[in-house]
Amino acid sequence: MKKINRRQFIQGTGLITLSGLGGLQVGMARKFLGANNGPTRDLLVYVFLNGAMDGLHMVPPRSGSDYNYYRNDLRPNLHIPNTESLALNGQNAFGLHPAAVEMAALFNQNKMAIVHATGLSQSNRSHFEATKYMELGAQDLGATAGTGWLTRYFQSSLHTPENALIPSVVPGDANSAAFLGDPTALALNDPEDFTMANGHWAWGDTQAETLNRLYENPNSPEATVGHQALYTSQVIQSIDWANYQPGNNAIYPDSQLGDQLKTVAQLYRSDVGLEVAYVPTGGWDTHDGQSYRFNNLATELSAALAAFYKDLHAHHPGRFTVVVQSEFGRRAYQNSANSTDHGYGNPMFVIGDTINPGFHGQFPGLGPNELFEGGDVNVTTDYRDVVSEILMKRMRNRFLGYIFPDYNNYNPLNVVQGDDMTPIFDADYDPIFASGFD
Repeated sequence: MKKINRRQFIQGTGLITLSGLGGLQVGMARKFLGANNGPTRDLLVYVFLNGAMDGLHMVPPRSGSDYNYYRNDLRPNLHIPNTESLALNGQNAFGLHPAAVEMAALFNQNKMAIVHATGLSQSNRSHFEATKYMELGAQDLGATAGTGWLTRYFQSSLHTPENALIPSVVPGDANSAAFLGDPTALALNDPEDFTMANGHWAWGDTQAETLNRLYENPNSPEATVGHQALYTSQVIQSIDWANYQPGNNAIYPDSQLGDQLKTVAQLYRSDVGLEVAYVPTGGWDTHDGQSYRFNNLATELSAALAAFYKDLHAHHPGRFTVVVQSEFGRRAYQNSANSTDHGYGNPMFVIGDTINPGFHGQFPGLGPNELFEGGDVNVTTDYRDVVSEILMKRMRNRFLGYIFPDYNNYNPLNVVQGDDMTPIFDADYDPIFASGFD
């Protein structure tokens, strides 16, 4: 049986429809914004660094045997000297890349946690394959039933408001496989271009009404998606994007990631019901030219994350969690171009007001007998342990076996604060009846 959530069930049976919303005007849409006097749900922002960030370059060793292996044996020409890496409060073993100034400040202000050596439960050095497994939430793709992990998250959510205008967004040109099977997930590149106003202004009402009539059958999937698109367009256009004032005088960098996170912040602050933002950004495949390329990437990432934190903290402290992850790490050994090839284990970063700061997890070591297959940082933490803890403690969803269907070994690391829940690992569990709805 195909699983649907309560919201989809109600829509599908015609108890509520989006009929008539296609002609919604900008002025009327503005009345919907802020109607709940602020966001009612926490926000999860998932920043995915496509291309495989080099974790040993972003979080380099600073002392002990690992630093000696790193400097002398693994990366004699590529290592970051411990006199140059950024010191972290209470830490001697690891620092941050010199360009990650703002990230170091977040860590030192107890607003960032770093989780050592995370990754897939089975290694895979293909960008395409590893990313697909992470976006679908399983390496047994037959168990995903053609849906992404965030689709299944929303299907199993008991707390997402049924009247949320825009519960999920991908600020980019295309949607993510994490939302595969969810027709309501919004891909939004330039918000000011997300409009039906391609003709003369006087045609707007007629155009919307005509499109609305194309979807007269309220029970068809096409009608739901069509009305959703028309309605969302009007809501998006009702937001004053040009005059946005970030909180705490935050300054977003002039970069793709800066623009993406600024869009997410403004949507959340506009009270459209935003709950999850999946933010893809690329360029981290550093087989060559790593030193200067990585420096630029780290500079942009650090500045964008800090601006986003400052912005939302001003108005919604304790209501957002940012996760930063890549599909895998890079080889511990430098290559012939003084750069790095595809590897395995990698750090994850978690940012917010409700994190437990510092380092979490176990670093496996860089000695010859400690490297995975003789050349990679090993994985000691399934990345889903980190995500699952956030889903339960912050997002109040414990249906882990449904969200991650080949995952049944939750090991919380106490990365975030919040009341823990007892996970449910039954992949066949139907969340539509979870709250007694029948």
